[in-house]
Amino acid sequence: MKRPPVRKDSGVFVLKETRLSLPAHVASVAPRDLADARRLVESVPRRASAIEYRLDGAAERIPAGVLVELDPRPAIVTWRSAREGGHFDGSGEEYRGLLREAYAAGAIVDVEQESGFAESPEFPDRARVVVSAHFPFGLRSGWESLLSAMRETRPLAVKLVAGTAHLRASLDLAELQRRLSGDGTAIFPMGPASAPGRILAAVFGSALVYGSAGVPTAAGQPLLADLLDVYATDVRRTPEALFGIAALDPSGSLSPLVHNALFRSRELPYLYLPLPIADFDRERPHELVFDPPFRGLSITQPWKTRAAAIGTSSEDVRSTGAANTLFLDGRRWRIENTDVDGIFEPLADHDTGEGRTALILGTGGAARAAIVAARRLGYEVSLAGRRDEAADGLAAQFGVDSLAWGDVASTEADLYVNTTSVGWRPDDPPAVPARVLEGRPLVFDCVYRRDGGETSTIRAARAAGCRTVAGLEMFAVQAAAQARFFGLESVTREEVGRLLETLA
Repeated sequence: MKRPPVRKDSGVFVLKETRLSLPAHVASVAPRDLADARRLVESVPRRASAIEYRLDGAAERIPAGVLVELDPRPAIVTWRSAREGGHFDGSGEEYRGLLREAYAAGAIVDVEQESGFAESPEFPDRARVVVSAHFPFGLRSGWESLLSAMRETRPLAVKLVAGTAHLRASLDLAELQRRLSGDGTAIFPMGPASAPGRILAAVFGSALVYGSAGVPTAAGQPLLADLLDVYATDVRRTPEALFGIAALDPSGSLSPLVHNALFRSRELPYLYLPLPIADFDRERPHELVFDPPFRGLSITQPWKTRAAAIGTSSEDVRSTGAANTLFLDGRRWRIENTDVDGIFEPLADHDTGEGRTALILGTGGAARAAIVAARRLGYEVSLAGRRDEAADGLAAQFGVDSLAWGDVASTEADLYVNTTSVGWRPDDPPAVPARVLEGRPLVFDCVYRRDGGETSTIRAARAAGCRTVAGLEMFAVQAAAQARFFGLESVTREEVGRLLETLA
């Protein structure tokens, strides 16, 4: 990275300068104070091109000159105003003074177009200016003229960001980036539905790609390490086909890591995305029209029963009333449930269920698959849910007994299957009560942690001397089956298992 000499003709005393080449991958951090800034810099991925310091939420003033010295990579210093979705609510003169201080320290400054300072002669080195506009509630009318005006200020890059409440809007922002790429332009979405649009905008050629170094500085912001390592956003391209995982919150899923790695290993020009879906019936992800087209979807909580009503269903979908896989077969969607095999195969590795009892914990799509799989192995199945009325209804649908949640601790089943979400957070309690573990049953946990660590349920069960089946074992089976439905016929459970050992 070139470090040019201090400018002598700018009228501004510059402590230190750095240059940023485009396109750039920027690690965005929001320190509370200087000590926090030092800690956050340590978590910035090695492959980051620059570090953005979001200072509008800091608890105290952090000198820009100190931030510039924390890391040899270029520093972008930002005070996002409240009107554009940030926390800075000071006066225009205060904003101007902060920008001047950061610029004098050698930082790249993010200047909001609406501030009136984007063309200020106080920032003569235009290679150290990013001109931005943010619309938290969606792209406003007249944005084309605004973008042209931003470009006319001749900055390093212009950044246009708009809030997106649903998947369609997120994809539309990415399409704008593809259409308007070039001349240092970055257009991408923000908000809870923004992740797929952010990723696509990056591979379509965004000049600036922002990702978090741990804690997001904006809603929907992916980890920078994931952008680079999982989605290969440093390689500009247009995939031939898209796949994705539709969920209320897909951020904890390992599916993008696994499926994108499988695509790369076979040199397939495909991309697998996280698809946040707030309302499945309204957003209908399987009906999205986009170029490139979606050819396959993984479905997870809470949309598995909704997905079961789409397309041509398999026996496992009809048996469970839930689907976790959609894929195009010609022009028609087929729906499958690979969760059944995901539970059946690891359980079958232990023993049959003949003459044994199983208690399923939970009432969602995975619970339905667990009931079907356990019955196929010969278990006598019962069910308990945190909402007793939901458990009673599901049990009646499948013709099994239901138990009150408060009675689980007094049961003595041979097998316990946790299909609730309890256990994926490090501080969660075990889903299976300690008293139950004293009988050393087989414990199957459908939950996994994204970092590959033990869930609290598996940790407690192993400590009690129980045999266990961890969620990653289930995931390896069902993901391999999904990949085969997506057209990767040679994928095996063992291959996915090896990937999980490497990636998690």
